Amino acid sequence: MSYRRGFALCVLALLAFSPQVAAGKVKAEIYEATLEESFSAAADSKVTFENLLGRIQVRPQPKGREVTIRALVSAESSEKVEARDLVQAVRLVRQDVDGGVHWTVAFPDQRLFRMPKTGVASVYSKWLAPLVKRKTVSTRYDGRAVEIGNARGATAVSVTLEIEVPMDLSLTAIQHVGTIDCQGVRGTVGLEVKQGEIQAGRVFGALRVTTEGASARIWGFNGERLDVETGSGTIELQEVRSTTLRIDSARGIVHGTKVEATDLSASTGSGSIELDGVESERMNVTSDTGNLDLATELKKAREASIRSVTGDVTMRLGTFASFQLEAISPKGAVKGSGVNVEVDQFEKTEATLARGNGGPKLSVESESGQILIRPL
Repeated sequence: MSYRRGFALCVLALLAFSPQVAAGKVKAEIYEATLEESFSAAADSKVTFENLLGRIQVRPQPKGREVTIRALVSAESSEKVEARDLVQAVRLVRQDVDGGVHWTVAFPDQRLFRMPKTGVASVYSKWLAPLVKRKTVSTRYDGRAVEIGNARGATAVSVTLEIEVPMDLSLTAIQHVGTIDCQGVRGTVGLEVKQGEIQAGRVFGALRVTTEGASARIWGFNGERLDVETGSGTIELQEVRSTTLRIDSARGIVHGTKVEATDLSASTGSGSIELDGVESERMNVTSDTGNLDLATELKKAREASIRSVTGDVTMRLGTFASFQLEAISPKGAVKGSGVNVEVDQFEKTEATLARGNGGPKLSVESESGQILIRPL
């Protein structure tokens, strides 16, 4: 065996037993770039931003009527040139539709995508775990069917949109898979995520949050109307004040702290509802199979209907508040613990309680669960 041949065989042997080669791993190459756009938007203008995979961040414009858009694009591939080509295929596309402006992030012409594992979009928030288990999420984007997940051969491209907007717009942000973070804006705001999460803080005016499998956290809202609708995500509300408040969750959990409204309606299919420090003139809270737990001083209440078909219901009432309460659970049980009342008629499956003169009328029902009336 010649020296050269022996050296070549040694190199091949080293490559064969290299951990990366043995495991079939290839070093990921990252390419990143930034796109920027700006335009003027008068008060009450309709503006929409739509992104396939990544993140949308919305912040207030400190002065003037300019809307600024900064897109941080990240792509990953085994070849640097291929990663660069993927980034350069991403564009910000403007369409004037129905008297408004619709901005879309145009992704490469692929049908299967995943998040890059490194780069500007590498922070994996809690929404990624369901994607790993589910493999892919299907959606329609830019006129074509698209799948997102960790499937073999998926194109690794994501975009983070950083948007600054003036006050008093009709603003819609649509993130198909990923996160929306909207803070400090005022106007008529709509936030939509198919899979991922929504964070909305210190929003003023009107806010509509729609998700399919995403969680939603809303804090510091103050305005005329708040609508939150989810398929299976968790809804968390904190320090919310709204004239009209509507919550609708098919399978997710609803948790609220310091929630005030004139009209409040909250419903779930199988998720529980927990409202701590809820004050509303008119309140309608229902669940098919979930438990309900409400704590209120009854400072604003006029009437309330609380009902779970098969779940347990716990009502924690202010110590000195006047009220008239009727509770019934035909196939369950009604119990009271430490409630100071003037009228106290308890039976196994129903009860009538009253304190003070007048006060709100409270109706509490469960078909087969336990109803528990307690003081705060």
